[in-house]
Amino acid sequence: MAFPRMTTALLFATFALAGCVMFEQPPAPLTCDPALVGRWIPLADSPQDKVPLGKDDYAEVDARCHVRLRDNSRTDAPNFDALGFEIDGQRYLALGFEELEGLFATGKTAPPTPKGMPAGAVTLLKYRIRDDTLQIAMLDTVAIMQRVQQGTLKARETDASTYLFEGRPEQLRDLLRTHPDLFDALDGGGKALRMRRAKDAVTP
Repeated sequence: MAFPRMTTALLFATFALAGCVMFEQPPAPLTCDPALVGRWIPLADSPQDKVPLGKDDYAEVDARCHVRLRDNSRTDAPNFDALGFEIDGQRYLALGFEELEGLFATGKTAPPTPKGMPAGAVTLLKYRIRDDTLQIAMLDTVAIMQRVQQGTLKARETDASTYLFEGRPEQLRDLLRTHPDLFDALDGGGKALRMRRAKDAVTP
């Protein structure tokens, strides 16, 4: 849920190059997970290390799950809200267009909602926290698009690179229960982004 400069770059590449997958609406009411509160620092063996990341970069999450990104290479402080929900013990974050604009921190006015996309549409991230290590898995966009094109998964193609899962919240919850493989694996494969909670003694 916390995204420093490198993670932001990875997410942007996922959206810009591979297309994106959205849900018509959040599958459940959004709340702030108190376990996310704190300062998070990227781990060296996470995929973040594939792009330069300043040693003092971090993400600060306040009690309302408002995230402020610290990137030593910029003078501004990109920010967004990281609200989510839980289904059968699995935790998810739901990012709408406003949150994505804050995450990507382009510094520009947020563009209008893409044509054919509901204003309340969100993309999802799956996460868990173990021993003060935060793991974040993104939707496996390429695999989802291939499955939709093959007819083994149902989603509406809103344009050449954007797919939308439609339905009522309970239908979208059933989708997540039935298809946990919509996301990259949290364990194995090296795709999950990993960060550690900063201790008071080592807080940057």
